Amino acid sequence: MLARLRASIHAMERGAPELQAVDDPQTRSGWTLGVREFDRRLGGGLDPASLHEVKTVPRGAGATAGDWAAALGFALRLTARRVESLAGVQSASAPVLWCWSSQFAREFGAPYGGGLSALGFAPSDWLFVETARASEALWAMEEGLRSQSLALVIGVISEVELTPARRLSLAAAEHATPCLLVTDPRLSPAGSTATRWRIEACSSGRHPFNASAPGAQRYGVVLERCRHRPMTHEHHPLWLEWSDETHRFHMAAALADRASEARAAGARSR
Repeated sequence: MLARLRASIHAMERGAPELQAVDDPQTRSGWTLGVREFDRRLGGGLDPASLHEVKTVPRGAGATAGDWAAALGFALRLTARRVESLAGVQSASAPVLWCWSSQFAREFGAPYGGGLSALGFAPSDWLFVETARASEALWAMEEGLRSQSLALVIGVISEVELTPARRLSLAAAEHATPCLLVTDPRLSPAGSTATRWRIEACSSGRHPFNASAPGAQRYGVVLERCRHRPMTHEHHPLWLEWSDETHRFHMAAALADRASEARAAGARSR
C-alpha cells in the first residue's frame, strides 16, 4: 500500500502518470554510477525521467578545453551507464541523441568514433544533430525527448534559460527519457534539474603495466544539486575512476598513489 501511495504521489509531482513505481529497481537504481557512496546520495540511482546538468568547476576567467573535455567525458560515461542499464530491459537498443550548435562543433571537433567504441558504443547507438543556433539545438532536444524512441538526449549548450529548461524537464518526465545538459561553468545553472554535477579534470591513474602510459580516467566529482536530497550541497570533490573493462565508476585510490609517491621520494633521497 505504501509503495502504491509513493508511486501515486511521485506521478502527480512529476506529471507523468505512466511512470513506474518509486520502488521499481529500473526507475530508482537501474541508472547508477556503480559507486555505492554516490548512488546512495542519489536515492539509489539517477532519475531516468528527468533533466540533469553537468558543469566543470569554474576557474577564474573561464573554462579551458581540458575542462570542457572533462565535463563531456563524464557525461559520456553517464550515457554509457544509461545504455547498459537498458540492455536487459529493451528488446532493441535505443539510440542516443547528441545536439549542439555549429559553434561548439567547430571549437571541439566531432566526437571520436574510436573513443565512443572504447566506451562500449556501436555506431548505430548515436544520432548527431548540429544546428546554426542554440535555440534550434534546444528544439531538437525537446522533440527527441517527445519521440519516446531514445535512450537519452545530450545537449551541449552554453546556457539554458528557465523556460526552455522547464520544457525539457517536463518532456523528460512525460516521456520517461532522460536529458543531460553540458553547459558553460561561467554562466547560470539551468533550472528544473534533478541533479547538477561539477566536474574537475585531474590526472589519470597509474597504468598497471606501463609506468609511462596513462591509466584509468579520473574525475573530481561534486554533486552540487540533488532533488532527492534538496539540502545536499557538497563542496569537496570525490575522486572517481572509470573502468573501461567493467564500464562503471569506482572510488579512486588517491591516498594509495600519494603513499607510493612518498615512498619513491624517500628512496631517491637516501
